[in-house]
Amino acid sequence: MEGMTALVTGGGSGIGLATAKLLLSHGANVLIAGRDGEKLRSAAASMTDGAERISWLTGDVSSEGHARKLVAETVRLFGGINILVNNAGVFRGGSIMQAEEEDFDYNIDVNLKGSWLMCKYAARPMKDAGGGSIVNVSSFLAIRAHLATPSSAYAAAKGGVLSLTRALAVELAPHKIRVNAVLPAVVNTNMLASLVRSDDVSKLKEASCKAHPLGRIGEPEDIARAIFFLCQKENDWITGVEIPVDGGRALV
Repeated sequence: MEGMTALVTGGGSGIGLATAKLLLSHGANVLIAGRDGEKLRSAAASMTDGAERISWLTGDVSSEGHARKLVAETVRLFGGINILVNNAGVFRGGSIMQAEEEDFDYNIDVNLKGSWLMCKYAARPMKDAGGGSIVNVSSFLAIRAHLATPSSAYAAAKGGVLSLTRALAVELAPHKIRVNAVLPAVVNTNMLASLVRSDDVSKLKEASCKAHPLGRIGEPEDIARAIFFLCQKENDWITGVEIPVDGGRALV
């Protein structure tokens, strides 16, 4: 991936950080983006090998101005953009009878609209570069309901990400821009830990391990490796696919 440039949203921790590290280790230039500047600064500082090829910038992907800025800054720093990883995401679950309209809007704005905006602004410089790869991070909840965690707004947003992936795979194919998606199940990230009180995190992880046929929850690196596969030039005949990376969770 030497000479290639990647923009990874939600790159300050979890799946985004693991993906950024993997891309960087294979020679890519990487800009990580997110809303927490301190987290991004710390994440970038942790990548000492290839430090000259890593940068970070704060921004909210649900804002058109911010999305435009993130892409423009990536192009300014590294001369172009070849890879976009739409990993920025939020989870606000709850029963539809208790949820508020703002909960729905929050899920849609960040998870779906944010992905759409980032694709919108990354597509042109990718076209100018002769092609590229976009990987959208969806969820197994986009294809399978989970009674224990009511999350209709989140599921709708992530389902929309799959439709967006298919539509753009066809629309952008003439420009040699590939668009694919990964569908993680339960992954050991800060988002998972935020779902329950700190005293209950270990219990949640234990229960989640039992729910996955392979007997464990995912690690950020599990998802990063699938994203990396879809970004590789050698796999440039793959577009419009949805890869579950879920330890078999969507099957049961």
